[in-house]
Amino acid sequence: MSHVPSPGEQPDPHGRTATVEAERATWSPANVVLVRHGESVANARHLFTGVIDVGLTPAGEAECVLAGQRLAGAGWVPDVICTSELVRGWRTAELMRTAWPELVPVERDWRLNERNYGALSGYLKSEIAERFGRDRFLYWRRSLEGRPPPLAPEVLALWRVLPPFDVLPPEALTATESLADVVSRVRPWVADVLGAHVAAGRRVLLVAHGNSLRAVCGVLDRLDGDELAALNLPNARPLAYRLSAQNATAPVPAVRGGEYLDPGAARAEAAAIAAEGGT
Repeated sequence: MSHVPSPGEQPDPHGRTATVEAERATWSPANVVLVRHGESVANARHLFTGVIDVGLTPAGEAECVLAGQRLAGAGWVPDVICTSELVRGWRTAELMRTAWPELVPVERDWRLNERNYGALSGYLKSEIAERFGRDRFLYWRRSLEGRPPPLAPEVLALWRVLPPFDVLPPEALTATESLADVVSRVRPWVADVLGAHVAAGRRVLLVAHGNSLRAVCGVLDRLDGDELAALNLPNARPLAYRLSAQNATAPVPAVRGGEYLDPGAARAEAAAIAAEGGT
């Protein structure tokens, strides 16, 4: 029998519901929650997006609202929301914070931007896999060290004068990036920004992108290359961490890998992403 929403329950664009089940009442206290942005226009078209500044689909906007409602329903309230400079990141943050009556402050940081896929940006993933072969596709997409072909110099120059990069430092936009490059720019953010919030006792909602969040998980969980390659993060599924403030510059999670608010659905959606070639 299909689920019949109860009065006041919000519909989900992907068939999920906002019912707060009994087990959510015992969801472990967390001081950091990671959320990948809602479905973007490029996600829906299965494109390599990277730093192309696309917006959310209507379904993506709805799932952002629902993610905030789920956190609020679980009794979790952030003190600050940290997000990227890309529209799909900060728009997700804006939509999620409507779940709480108090206006939660939002901090943007370019170091949380998505990975730059270089010359692959804007192409269909299936087209790249067919053109270059599955092995090369996965090396560029999933490995720690694989850098896609770089942006042409004229394209890089053009993108640097377009929002949001026109007001960001030059290092915010390189010609291409490996996942290791993303880890390198995220690691200081974890130490300086996230660590400071944790040390001050603040609850942090971190809204970012598939690869920048993989990098954050890699830093927090001390993941190796194989573990990072296997990690996939679904859109708009809250992933909770309890971080110790004892070592603020390199916070240690109580549970390696964190805990999803809705683990069954999150695992299923992560598996679907893996089948497509990964986050």
